[in-house]
Amino acid sequence: MKISVLVPVYGVEKYIARCAESLFGQTYGDLEYVFVDDCTPDSSICILRSVMERHPVRKTQVKIIRNDENMGIGAVRQRLIDESTGDALTFVDSDDYLPPRAVELLAAEMGRSGADIVDGGWQRVTREGASAVNRPYQGRDEKHYLRLMLCQNIVSNRLWGRLYRRRLFTDNGIRLAPGIDYCEDYSVITRLMFHARRSFIDDSVYYYCDDNAGSYTHTMSPRHMRSFVMSNRVVLDFFTSNDPQGRYSFPLQIGMLNVLRTVRRNGYGFGDVDGLLGYAPKGLVFRMLASMLRGKCPLRIAETAYLAVRKLYTSTTK
Repeated sequence: MKISVLVPVYGVEKYIARCAESLFGQTYGDLEYVFVDDCTPDSSICILRSVMERHPVRKTQVKIIRNDENMGIGAVRQRLIDESTGDALTFVDSDDYLPPRAVELLAAEMGRSGADIVDGGWQRVTREGASAVNRPYQGRDEKHYLRLMLCQNIVSNRLWGRLYRRRLFTDNGIRLAPGIDYCEDYSVITRLMFHARRSFIDDSVYYYCDDNAGSYTHTMSPRHMRSFVMSNRVVLDFFTSNDPQGRYSFPLQIGMLNVLRTVRRNGYGFGDVDGLLGYAPKGLVFRMLASMLRGKCPLRIAETAYLAVRKLYTSTTK
């Protein structure tokens, strides 16, 4: 099975050598590496090429593609998929890195289980070192897992640290939307999970580095807030169209309430958000919670009520 390793590159000259060394040092042989240079302003690509020279066997497996203009992470991830040719693919951010057997272990589980998505464990890396392994969600019921994911902030919606069959994207027309550069993971993984069979391994397959202050995950600017809302709109529209029976309606609404909660917690108004999100609460409970989160009562009380409903749902749903 040929596997494509997909890596966006922008402003990572401090990290790209470590990342590339870990990728070229993988124990799995049948790999394709695709790097997209999103008009990086630093020497990231020069450093990448110097690392390639130290790995002549891997050098022939590498594609480096440069965008004509800066497109943002959402569009770059989609171009990475479009330019790759593997039977399966995995995403790696260029300020992170992989353990040597990461791809081998994920591929072995995909072959054993026949799953469309394989999750792996991961470790957070700070200046103090690497954390203990964060194990993936252990449940094997895909529908329950997706319900928890739609609720938000319960199970991980990360794109990295997983292996995906290419056809899961192409057969179901699932693409990343340009302009969604924050929370783009959520807009993709929830739609993939709607169609996927999932398996997991507890082995660590990813080192997530938490020391890049320029990372999207470290800021919540107005631009990022807009992207966050747009990502949720993609998910809302998808499930509205593809789930006419309403199997995921309740957790989807809990997730939409989290958008309102996040907007208020970060001090943004709801004027633009309403037009971007297009969420109309259904049912007395959700209308009441939405009103509370919009400012009809103190945020602490609104959050307590919201979290109580979410906890009740997640503790009883199957």
